Amino acid sequence: MSERNREYELLMALSPVASDSEATDLVDSILGYVTDNGGELVERESLGVKRLSFPINDYREGNYVRAVLNMAAGDVRGFERTLNANEDILVHMVSRI
Repeated sequence: MSERNREYELLMALSPVASDSEATDLVDSILGYVTDNGGELVERESLGVKRLSFPINDYREGNYVRAVLNMAAGDVRGFERTLNANEDILVHMVSRI
């Protein structure tokens, strides 16, 4: 039985130290996980550098990125492990739309 694909929204704050090209490469590699596992990127938006609500790893700002993904429900847990393992991602949230 094949799993049903669902739409998810990913919101993450990246380290503000990375340049725009480094941040783009990082996001491409992260979203590559989704496409490698049969999902697709529906929408991607860079929200720019914004102030964090509270300091994370001594950073007061983060480079925010929002993406809408279409992927199998069973792949979300592995995707979140990939996000947690990356040190350049300060905080993230994956929610079903």
